[in-house]
Amino acid sequence: MKIDFSQARSAQAAEDDTRTDLKAKAKDACRRRITTVMSASAQLNLAADAASGALGPVDMQAYAKWRAWVKEMRATWPRLAAPNMDPSIDGYWPVLPQSVTALARKY
Repeated sequence: MKIDFSQARSAQAAEDDTRTDLKAKAKDACRRRITTVMSASAQLNLAADAASGALGPVDMQAYAKWRAWVKEMRATWPRLAAPNMDPSIDGYWPVLPQSVTALARKY
């Protein structure tokens, strides 16, 4: 009997694949959570309104909180790519400010 080692994978390669899968899962969870609050097109419209001065002071404050929340979300997902973490658990993610929820409804 002859063994074909051409399809063999190292333990390191399997570990690398697992790490890559965990990163993809956590990053995708982050993206889904952000776009659940506000679609990509709504985000673009909001950014354009903020840049053009079309937002009032209350909405501008909410927009600043939105940007801070998105930054915090993006900083969180790499930590959730660990084997012992589950990115589907809400408690691991930053809390969405209430003012952002109200702003998102407008877009």
